[in-house]
Amino acid sequence: MKNTSHPSAPRRPSAQGFTLIEVLIALAIFSIGILAVFSLQIRSINQNAAARIQGEATSLGALTMERLIARPYLHDDLDETGNPHRQTVGPYRVEWNVRAPVPGDADYNSYRYITVKMVSITVSSANPNSRPISISFIKGAGN
Repeated sequence: MKNTSHPSAPRRPSAQGFTLIEVLIALAIFSIGILAVFSLQIRSINQNAAARIQGEATSLGALTMERLIARPYLHDDLDETGNPHRQTVGPYRVEWNVRAPVPGDADYNSYRYITVKMVSITVSSANPNSRPISISFIKGAGN
């Protein structure tokens, strides 16, 4: 049998496993990656909660608007002297203000010959991940 090793080449020690330093470095890199994934997961959960709250608040605002549109023009919920009107629905606070256009308003010239009320609805939540939503509409005396 022929010996193929070259006598002047340095001998390599046999690799039988990883050193402690190599394991610690790999563990540190893995830990940083896992922490980044956990951070993204927490942020995703918060964003999903905020989107759910925003959607529920928007639905509640639209429901309140439809309810006020269906009320008679002289109903107590559309009385300007009761401003701000407030209602609590679960964790949400619904508030609306009613006003008639007056001289000097930007909309006054458009509505001075008809009887209307301008209604602004704001829905807010105590959750720090949420933002209040606002909806406005005009209620006419004929509807």
